[in-house]
Amino acid sequence: MSCLLPVAVAVAVAAACGDNLEGDAPIDPSGAATFRGYAAVQEDLYAAFIAPQTPFELHRYLGESGEALSRLVGRPDGFGVTYDARNARPNGMNVLIWRMLLSRFANDLAAKCAGSVIVDGVDPQIELHERAHAVVDAMCTWPPASDATLREAWDLAIGYLAPVAARDAWIRLAHDPELAALDRDRGLPSLWLAAFLHPSFLLEQ
Repeated sequence: MSCLLPVAVAVAVAAACGDNLEGDAPIDPSGAATFRGYAAVQEDLYAAFIAPQTPFELHRYLGESGEALSRLVGRPDGFGVTYDARNARPNGMNVLIWRMLLSRFANDLAAKCAGSVIVDGVDPQIELHERAHAVVDAMCTWPPASDATLREAWDLAIGYLAPVAARDAWIRLAHDPELAALDRDRGLPSLWLAAFLHPSFLLEQ
């Protein structure tokens, strides 16, 4: 899967000049060069995927060191405590931590597919709400997943945060012969991860 990281990063920065859903001038979020922060990303993932009233903490994907490491990507460490602004600026450490968090969440989405041998990254397993369950299940048809299925998956995960051209680039990635040649347990997590790595999802706009 590591050989696909350049491809994932490429789709993450692609098409910043495309039109957005409302037809307004698109935003290039890479110009801000600051992460949105742990709480904002976790809140979006929870709303998009996780069943209400069920537990979800991104830092659990980092094991016993998760609470400490997640502070480096902006997780507040107490009541009324905001994250250090220095942790919002991308650096070698927090970029790695974000990739670890999101790649393991992407693995858990792919693990929902029938027949997958991917081991869940957290215990208890994440529980998906009804719409997310339907979308994630439809994505299990990849690599021959339809463009409509792929659009719905992107819109669920990223939605209004990115220009339409970025979604189109991600759909092209999904049909890329190199990615499609991988077995589903390797290729599908990479595809989900490429969406989550898009600057519109991770960076301030």
